[in-house]
Amino acid sequence: MIGATVVSTAVSVYGQNESAKQQNTALEQQSQVQADEIARASGNELHERARAARRERAMMRASASESGVNLGSGSFLAALQTSAQNQYNDMGLIVQNEKGQQRARVANTRARRAHVPSALASALTIGAAGAGSYFNAKGAAMRGSNAAATGSIAPGY
Repeated sequence: MIGATVVSTAVSVYGQNESAKQQNTALEQQSQVQADEIARASGNELHERARAARRERAMMRASASESGVNLGSGSFLAALQTSAQNQYNDMGLIVQNEKGQQRARVANTRARRAHVPSALASALTIGAAGAGSYFNAKGAAMRGSNAAATGSIAPGY
């Protein structure tokens, strides 16, 4: 009886550990897919912002040359510099947003991970089941021998 309890508990603990490991593997794969999606979206957004900034500066150059503004003048160069600075600021925000999304993804993945007990915890669980079964069997035997010695039956039997 004790052996059956220990074996049953060991099989159960092993099954729970394997299930938790499989769940964590699937969660990590899902997290990696999300990481790739976040990175791809941020890359596309960065690329689009750079294209928009190049288009804006090209239009500024075309307008300036059509109107006869010296392309080397300080005010024109300052306007180009402002456009470039706005682009870099926007791109910095895009990168910061990506980092925030990645941190949130990692935290969410960690929070959803299944607990996989250590080998020691598993051994203690199995040992506790065996000890409990042993003491239950020993207690039942003692109750039976006490009842036989006194000639009475213990209440509840």
